[in-house]
Amino acid sequence: MTARTNGLPTRPPRNTGPIELRDFGPTGRRLGTPDDCYDGSPWELHRGELIEQMGSKDIHGIVMALLAALFRTHAREGFTVMTDVYCDLSDPAGPSLRAPDVVVVGDLSSPRNDAYRGTPLLAVEIRGTQSRRYLEEKVKLYLEHEWPWVWIAHAERRELEVVRPGTASITYRPGAEVPLLPELGKHGLGAVPVAALFEERDAARFTDEWVEARTQARAILAVLSARGLAVPEAVQARVLACGEPAALERWLVSAATAASGAVFAAAVDRG
Repeated sequence: MTARTNGLPTRPPRNTGPIELRDFGPTGRRLGTPDDCYDGSPWELHRGELIEQMGSKDIHGIVMALLAALFRTHAREGFTVMTDVYCDLSDPAGPSLRAPDVVVVGDLSSPRNDAYRGTPLLAVEIRGTQSRRYLEEKVKLYLEHEWPWVWIAHAERRELEVVRPGTASITYRPGAEVPLLPELGKHGLGAVPVAALFEERDAARFTDEWVEARTQARAILAVLSARGLAVPEAVQARVLACGEPAALERWLVSAATAASGAVFAAAVDRG
């Protein structure tokens, strides 16, 4: 029977023998196989060598949860968000199974029973207490396999670094907005402040609260349309962009009672 610690399996690697008895690889790490990488395993595999996973339990886990919630809220139909899942990056240089903190995939046709073997749309690594070598090695492997978008969330600095194959990285610092991929535009969100990736208070504005506000804004425009009241596109855009529940409540009443589109537009101008 498999023992469990904190709800995770702690069984030894299958068919590979004790890790402490393995030979060493060219970079000084113990040799391993894909059998060493299973749900709950502390190991990743990098071109035939074992790498101990280095995620931390505090800020690392918080940021991972915030990003996963944001992506799941805004991912369009057909895209799946997974956390801490093994991805197969094996190549002629050796077998590799690495586990990004978060991935967004668009080619998951059935439930995943083992390592993911496609190409993620977006992979995220959270830099907390990991060594630079550990993180750079993973990102380099992703880029060599032509993963199109890699985000590195620097948790301590509250910065996001965006890396793509063949291009210079872009760093978004506090106060800036991070553009979202169109595949994360289910509710029309095009960008988020950097703070929303690291702070629970800011993140909430773009998950449940954002969806509620967007739904109410669309209801306002539907009421106007049903009543035959025309309003300028700029006014419609302002309604859709609003995230203030109190203002949306006022505008919904105005949409239902205004004598004309101009009267409604004036109400929007008043806020």
